[in-house]
Amino acid sequence: MVFRFIISGGGWCDVVSRNGYVMDWAVLLLSLSMMAIVNCGGCKLDHCTRLYDNQLEEEGVPGPEATPAYCQVLLAYGQCLQETGRYCRGNLKYHTTMSMLKPLTIRYNCTQGKQSSKPSFRPGHHPPSDPACTFNWRRRSVYKYCSLFGDPHLKTFSGAHETCRVQGAWPLIDNPYLAVQVTNEPVLDDSLATATTKVTVIIKGRSTPCTVERTYEATADLPLPASFIDGTYRSDHISINASTENNSEKVEIYIKYIEATVVIRRVKKYLAFSAKLPADLIEPLMRDDSNLQLCTQGCPPGERLDLVTARGHVMSWNAAVAKCQGSNRLSNDVTSVLTDQYLDWCVFDAMTAGEGHGFTNAAHFARADALTMDPDSLLNRTTPLLLDQSQFSSSSTHLYSLHVQLIALISVLLLSRLISS
Repeated sequence: MVFRFIISGGGWCDVVSRNGYVMDWAVLLLSLSMMAIVNCGGCKLDHCTRLYDNQLEEEGVPGPEATPAYCQVLLAYGQCLQETGRYCRGNLKYHTTMSMLKPLTIRYNCTQGKQSSKPSFRPGHHPPSDPACTFNWRRRSVYKYCSLFGDPHLKTFSGAHETCRVQGAWPLIDNPYLAVQVTNEPVLDDSLATATTKVTVIIKGRSTPCTVERTYEATADLPLPASFIDGTYRSDHISINASTENNSEKVEIYIKYIEATVVIRRVKKYLAFSAKLPADLIEPLMRDDSNLQLCTQGCPPGERLDLVTARGHVMSWNAAVAKCQGSNRLSNDVTSVLTDQYLDWCVFDAMTAGEGHGFTNAAHFARADALTMDPDSLLNRTTPLLLDQSQFSSSSTHLYSLHVQLIALISVLLLSRLISS
């Protein structure tokens, strides 16, 4: 008789009773204790993945590519996974990893005959850096910053602040090294405001020897991936770091050879984006009026929204200000107090979309990213714009009244001087 038990690591162990009779409970418990000690091998998925990463680094292979060296590493990875397969039954991560191996093998033609006959894994060996992959911009410390979040609100590389409609797919960045595109969808049926539901980042490989082309895709209805779509997450010149902050997700992509940083956040139902790139790379594109990149040219005039006339009525101005001026503590123990345009944008979003969309938290995170990557752009203004039309009207009426009184006073003084003369 065979007893099968699930053990840690998602594997199975078989225990056979002697002479077909059921073992008594003492022997059974002893057997279970022994299995806990030996773990029957255990699921070694993480061990195989670490070996895969280490071998890629030792061979100097930046990631999936059609070379014998990569094929050797990939086939060794597959063999390691197969050997631990019996202990990984029911492990979803294991089966997902296995399902990725065959497409990679076919895509890069990693047949048995293509692998190196004598792989040379040399621990501690790192190939010398390619001079073409060394950051050498003329102005090493000058950067440009762009961000997009909320309904959505855009800060361009030139420092302009805009609120836009831009429904559908729009390019944010497009240069010889990097392309970023976002897709925006309406927040409410009766509102002009939209929000970002998809971000696609393409690191181009044709114009540089530093990398093969890599694509990162994020959608608002799924957790942020911690890797590119080919399964890789780092190389000698590119890295992805994923983290969770205050019920939101963050992925940071760093491209070393152009000193560029791209940050994607997922807050509740929507995505946010920010990027810091060298000015030498961005400024030529800023002078080209023919491109439609939102980060360099801003939103087309017909897509821009006025904060006063386009704001909604879901929440009152006073309630929105109170909600946005409340401090929000981030997971890194930094208290982000909304200021400047981030406060105005938060109030607009609260009045237009109300609560439940995560726009208030998104504003806090957007300002926190600006504080990290573009601190000089913050003036720390804490007084919000008057987005309430009635308050605008009363203020305008009051100013008009003062203006009339001033003109009347000046007229009386002039008339008195004329009479006295």
